[in-house]
Amino acid sequence: MKKLNQQLKTTRFKDKVINFIFVIVAVIYGTLLSQHLKAQNANIGETEMLKLSNWVGEWEGEGWSTDESRQRVEFTIKEHIQSKLGGKAFLIEGFGKSKIDGKSVHTAMAMLYFNKDKNVYEMKSLIDRGMVTLAEAKIDEEGNFVWGFAIQGGRIKYTIKLTENTWNESGAFVTEGGQEFPIMEMNLTKVK
Repeated sequence: MKKLNQQLKTTRFKDKVINFIFVIVAVIYGTLLSQHLKAQNANIGETEMLKLSNWVGEWEGEGWSTDESRQRVEFTIKEHIQSKLGGKAFLIEGFGKSKIDGKSVHTAMAMLYFNKDKNVYEMKSLIDRGMVTLAEAKIDEEGNFVWGFAIQGGRIKYTIKLTENTWNESGAFVTEGGQEFPIMEMNLTKVK
């Protein structure tokens, strides 16, 4: 009988230890899952997107950019911007064709939204060459929309100056020392 009582006490102790370990594992797992979900989810806001509402529509124009060999390429461009998710995000599609031979020089798609958790605009863009970028953006003191991303040796920075019917966008490579080199400019007019 004594041996049986001892075995029961040992079994109860083992059960308590196993339950304790299970609770600890569950708490750790829950914490990690919660952090993972926070990292994968951001709260997006409609209020800040209202500041960009005049972007929505069809835009056409022309511009230039430098190619991989630093040669200037002139193009015509069309941008199609739609408001999505009740105004919380924009879907942007751009199509550029060479002025010389009409071949595609730019095909891109982007999702633009305001990340309320970081208090910054974010744009995830994809281009036909198979590249994707997550860029951060802000509205500067002059009311321009400035967006960009880091690359080796510096940053790419784009500045969009928009009126009701005109869109001027310039791009620059900014060295780590702060020197800017123009890489692109386009001027568009709202057609719809």
